Amino acid sequence: MASVHLEMTEKQYKKLIEAVYLGTWMVNSTKMDLDEDFEEMRELVLSNYNQAGLDDLVVHQKEMDIHDLDVDFESKLLDTYVEEYDEFSFWDKLVEKLADKEMVKQFGAPKGEMTEEMMEKRIQFEEQIGQKLEESGITELDFTEK
Repeated sequence: MASVHLEMTEKQYKKLIEAVYLGTWMVNSTKMDLDEDFEEMRELVLSNYNQAGLDDLVVHQKEMDIHDLDVDFESKLLDTYVEEYDEFSFWDKLVEKLADKEMVKQFGAPKGEMTEEMMEKRIQFEEQIGQKLEESGITELDFTEK
C-alpha cells in the first residue's frame, strides 16, 4: 500500500484537525457504534499534534492511549460550525418537507419521476414557503384541522 506524506504549516495542520474532527463528529454523532475507519483517521491526525506545536489544542489520554481535542477548543468548533449548520439545515429541511406536503396535496403521492409542471410547482412552493418562513418564522405555521 502506498504511503502519503504531507507537508503543511501549523495553520494548515490546525485546519486539518478541525476538518477531521468535524467530519468524524458528523459521521458518528448519530450512531450507536462508531465508524472505526473515521476514528482511526481522527487518531492518526490528532496524534501528530506536538510536531505542530498544538499542545494547547490536543490532549493525549494516556490511560486509553487516544488523542482528543481540548474541551474548550472542541466546544468552540461545535459552536462555530455545528450550530450554524444545524440552524441552516433545519430551515432548509423544513421548507423541503412542507413543499413535499403541498406537492402531495396537489398531485397525490409521488409515482415515478416528476413532470416539468410538477418541478416548476415544487420550486414555486419552496419559494413561497421560504419567503413566508423568512418573514414570520415558525409563528405563522398552523397544523390544526380546519
